[in-house]
Amino acid sequence: MHHVADYLVAVFAVVLAVAGWFLYRHIVAIVWGIISFILLLYSTGVIVALNTTLIALILLRAVYDRYRDQILLIFIILTIMKMVILTEYYINEKLVYIYYFIDGIFIVFSILIIYLYRFKPLKIERLMPILVLTSAFVYPEFTPVSVLAGTLAALIDVSFVLVALVAVVNFYYLTALGQYLSFLPPLVLILSYIATYKRVLYLSVNPPIGWLYSWLGGRYKVIRLLGVGGFSYVLLVKFKKSMYAVKILRFADDQGAPLAGDENILYLFGQEMNRYLELKSYHVVRAYEVYLPAVGYKDIGQYMRNPPYILLEYMDGGTLRDLLRAKKRLPAGYVAELFRQLAQGLYDIHRRNIIHLDIKPENILFTKDRKVAKIGDMGIAKVAIGGRVQSSFMSPAYAAPEVKNGEASFSSDIYSLGCVIYEALTGINPNVFVENGYAIPPPSAYAADVPPWMDEIILKMLDLDPAKRPTVADLVSFIASIYGR
Repeated sequence: MHHVADYLVAVFAVVLAVAGWFLYRHIVAIVWGIISFILLLYSTGVIVALNTTLIALILLRAVYDRYRDQILLIFIILTIMKMVILTEYYINEKLVYIYYFIDGIFIVFSILIIYLYRFKPLKIERLMPILVLTSAFVYPEFTPVSVLAGTLAALIDVSFVLVALVAVVNFYYLTALGQYLSFLPPLVLILSYIATYKRVLYLSVNPPIGWLYSWLGGRYKVIRLLGVGGFSYVLLVKFKKSMYAVKILRFADDQGAPLAGDENILYLFGQEMNRYLELKSYHVVRAYEVYLPAVGYKDIGQYMRNPPYILLEYMDGGTLRDLLRAKKRLPAGYVAELFRQLAQGLYDIHRRNIIHLDIKPENILFTKDRKVAKIGDMGIAKVAIGGRVQSSFMSPAYAAPEVKNGEASFSSDIYSLGCVIYEALTGINPNVFVENGYAIPPPSAYAADVPPWMDEIILKMLDLDPAKRPTVADLVSFIASIYGR
């Protein structure tokens, strides 16, 4: 080596090999990392910079799945350049012969990794402390390490101040050593960070994991995946210091039928979500913003770049389903308060002439202390016309009997809410009795702490005749009268 001591080459080689494991997390990555380590140890002169660049390209391939073909092309071009240089090195015997054997294995392995790797969720956070520390001591020959560090630092939202501080330390270190081009690694570190931060809209055309670590619409930092439904993805995002949930309409459903890929469905989604924006209730998850494209999507890449979404309040206390999994059933006093809050939320929904269509424990969300419950997931709600609506999308486990005929009304939501409250009290979904031809027993038959008034109103909500169920206004008034006693 002309500029870098052998022990430093070994350090950088180890860091890059470890990075390969963290990014790919596969046994093949360990083998590739060992080969890369040996390759750098036997490199010299300009070959060090070329090999470091090739290794960095392989590492970036794990991150930027969307650029697979471009990375493969650049890798091939740089490999050809290296082979031309190696011809002169071979003639002048500048490298030991084992190097050429290792290099050949490295090239084959790398091309296979680029082409065959299937994108999966990254775990960049574990790698960053190593990369940040290494970036403070990067030599010009290892400048591609600065590219990798700057890009990954931006993707996990590391402060620009910290990145700039590392760049200053790197510049001071190289200048003190009298290194030529001492400005290059720190400059590349900062430029890589700037080129990535809030500019990467997706990493892969594989939704929803392709949005992880990116910025939705260039504004909202995607933190993690919250859930996947038949019609949508739900992501946790960050804007400034606040957290939100974003619900994205899927490009296609599980059977491949188009959703966001169909302009008619896209239009209906926009109508429903804009109506949701108008809904203001303390017991309904709040909607802040709706985004729809001006025209339909031509392909999945266009969809990933700017998907249709609605920005929602983030409820960090989990769902009623989570609570029931942990406790099986809840105390009657707690459920009574839950009942009051959900009835008020459903009243506010129906008052806007909207039928929810999907009341179930998964769609009842809590604040962190679990003292406030809200109705969420208005994704398949329809604006009711004449009090009735087509209901092919309701969750069957909590759907009213009339839903089997393909129609639902406001009373269908009452039935679903009755199922939810009954299950919260007893741990049993009352639809089990209906489906097997039995009359629904009162909740108190399974939970002795249930008061008579709850037995009475819940059984009315679960009446098989929609006309005999109370309205949500009746529920609110009844519960208020109980609390007023």
